[in-house]
Amino acid sequence: MITRDIENCNFMERRSFLKKAALSGIALNSSGILLAHNAEDVNKNIPEMDNINSEGEPVRVAVVQQDGNPGGVEANLKKALGFAEQALQKNADVILFHEELLIGYDKNLHNLAEPLNGPATRAFQKLLKGTGAHIIYGLTEKDNNDYYISAPVVSEKGVIANYHKTHLWWHDEGLRHEPSYYTPGNELVTFDLKGHRCGIMICYDGDFPEMTRSYANLGCSMVFWMNNRDSRGHKEVIELAKRNSMIMLVSCCCGRNEKGELCRGGSNITGPKGELIAEIWDKEGVIIEDVYPGKVSGLRNNNPGYKGLRPKLYYYR
Repeated sequence: MITRDIENCNFMERRSFLKKAALSGIALNSSGILLAHNAEDVNKNIPEMDNINSEGEPVRVAVVQQDGNPGGVEANLKKALGFAEQALQKNADVILFHEELLIGYDKNLHNLAEPLNGPATRAFQKLLKGTGAHIIYGLTEKDNNDYYISAPVVSEKGVIANYHKTHLWWHDEGLRHEPSYYTPGNELVTFDLKGHRCGIMICYDGDFPEMTRSYANLGCSMVFWMNNRDSRGHKEVIELAKRNSMIMLVSCCCGRNEKGELCRGGSNITGPKGELIAEIWDKEGVIIEDVYPGKVSGLRNNNPGYKGLRPKLYYYR
């Protein structure tokens, strides 16, 4: 088990990496995944990906709300494959599941964890054959002696991107004291979806507004935000979407958590003006809608909550 003393967690340092992302260019890592790197002027280094795809062409997005069922790996995967098949039958381009989809917060998490290209990823990859769609799911990832709360992006060709949760929840005891069990990620990750750049964040990450702002600065028009908590409804998403002209796809589990507490979900699709497009509470299901990320660039360029930004002015110790 990896044990980390919360007193040694340097949260100001974690915030520093967000500022670097806000002032960054982009580069490819060895796997071809876009990562944030330092640069003096983000506008010189980041292409306008919204221009690749005209604003008139929609992207069909699906957000799944599924019972958390901690520890029930086989049952959770089987149900998730069923929900994914439903969404694919309705021609979804991308399907989002919740954080820690397979395992949740379970005392046997280190024994149940899977490698990135393990059984779950391979099952989703097989399902996607011939569709051109993507699935983003919550993985408890084992990588040698490290464990991550991860969000792989899977296509019919395999994993095209993988994000590790960068802000581990520390204000709790037991299984939800994440620094005691997991290693934090240290990079923002983006991927391409039908010519539009997208970002990923996991639960506590999104409580820092710098995350969504950094993805906006990296040229993203959509952010996929997965959660495993009591709820994450539209009201918690409005300001992030509106201030950054960002389309937000937000997933959360429902049912009982590891403590027997009821999770209501509130999974939602929120538009770039903060408008509610779809939402689901208190039950399992899939919400599917068409969104228009090609419109984001124009909205952002006329957004007084974003356009007046002066990144070099703000101070992070």
